[in-house]
Amino acid sequence: MENQDNETFYTEDDLLQSKTGLTPTDEFATIRMEGYSVEFSDTFSRSWDFMKPHLGQLLAYTLLCFFSYLTLSFIVPQIAGYMGTLGYLVGAIVNLTMISALLAGFYSYYQKIYENDKVSFQNLFDGFQHIKELALYQILVVVILVIPFLIIFFIAQKLGVNDTVDIFDTNTYETFTIGFYLFFVIPSCLIFTLYIFTPILIVVARMNFWSAMETSRKLVMANFIGILGFVVGFALLNLLGLLFLGLGLTITLPLTFAATFILYTKLIEKNGGGTNFGGDFYADENAPLDAF
Repeated sequence: MENQDNETFYTEDDLLQSKTGLTPTDEFATIRMEGYSVEFSDTFSRSWDFMKPHLGQLLAYTLLCFFSYLTLSFIVPQIAGYMGTLGYLVGAIVNLTMISALLAGFYSYYQKIYENDKVSFQNLFDGFQHIKELALYQILVVVILVIPFLIIFFIAQKLGVNDTVDIFDTNTYETFTIGFYLFFVIPSCLIFTLYIFTPILIVVARMNFWSAMETSRKLVMANFIGILGFVVGFALLNLLGLLFLGLGLTITLPLTFAATFILYTKLIEKNGGGTNFGGDFYADENAPLDAF
């Protein structure tokens, strides 16, 4: 059922409307040189106003995402088990890709709202239109994260801390809890922060995965502490939602994606020059690639 209530959308005083495109033509070069701030409270407030008129559909979709995640978490390992050790890695990538496509649907849905288009529940599944680029992005992130993950076990074996170290043995995680957090959880948080805008750039700006990752990295590095604070703030918010039997996540999760989308549009507005050309960002003559 399509939502016809366009009157409930945010006003022009809050955010730019469809006349401003969602693809940065210069890789956010302006604000990367001039700097930018991340206003958590303002972004939170705008995000809530942005998603509130569509809360019913968003809650239903979030529950669907949870159900899909639990289902995939049960089915994929069963299938992967027949493939041996490699199967678990393949299964993890498949699981991540499917969930990533589901979650990316929030951005396609929010794009429709931002552009004052008619929006329906089906738009939440538009993330699957970009599943190839999302999959490549997830694979590369997994590769990046596996490196520190393997280092800790390699060092442990070299030092003879535990001669029975097994990457797939849950007891190993208990033995190396501190090292696990230092070499895996912390780098994971930093990597997630660097590439926080990648799914948005893939979905709404139609970039390929590498262009999206590089653009996100360059933008985040212009104010890494600010974006990291944004990530930590909403991570704590979702943790709070998890405490209420997980039901709070049905609100905090779509709110987190709304906040990320709103932050992105605010940066587009501040940078100026957004377009709607999309496609292969680096190959487009209107999107010159700068070196770093």
